[in-house]
Amino acid sequence: MRLYHRPGSRSTRVLWTLEEIGAPYELTIISREEKASDEHARRHPLRRVPVLGLDDGTNVFESAAICLFLGDLFPESGVVPPPATTARALTYQWTVFAMAELEPAVYDWRRARRAEQDETPHAERFAPIGDAFRERLADRDWLLGDTFTVADVLCSSILETALRRELVHDTGTLRSYVDRAQARPANVRAEAIRE
Repeated sequence: MRLYHRPGSRSTRVLWTLEEIGAPYELTIISREEKASDEHARRHPLRRVPVLGLDDGTNVFESAAICLFLGDLFPESGVVPPPATTARALTYQWTVFAMAELEPAVYDWRRARRAEQDETPHAERFAPIGDAFRERLADRDWLLGDTFTVADVLCSSILETALRRELVHDTGTLRSYVDRAQARPANVRAEAIRE
């Protein structure tokens, strides 16, 4: 399998998951020009990354979908719990929460700051989301307790953006969670791949 990747983009989440799994993969880092090409449009209709090219010629896009698929493909990795378990349901829950609630809130807030717009509605939108994470992580290292999953890859990477961009100022639960996640050897290896 081959990951089409741009460092610093959502595709880093997939690279991190591949490193957590420890499965062999090929990496193609594509430039902005290559992303805009007709060739890449055949991989992703919106010309984005990540795209995971499978050995049968299928291309899969969307970071959360790819991460969940990789967990299914390599169940021994444990990044996606077994089917029909409560742990699996919670992994789905937090993965969808990351994409449907957390990412739009953080990225819309980031765009508002860049445009020098009023940030108040964005801060208000994020507040209950941040509280949900603080409550969930108050007495556990990961969203599922002791088990690190693709939900942690997704949620911690988005929260890291909010903290790094100083949208959210948190020196407690959220900061500790992001720091733990970012320090994982698989993430360190993924972040180190720049070209």
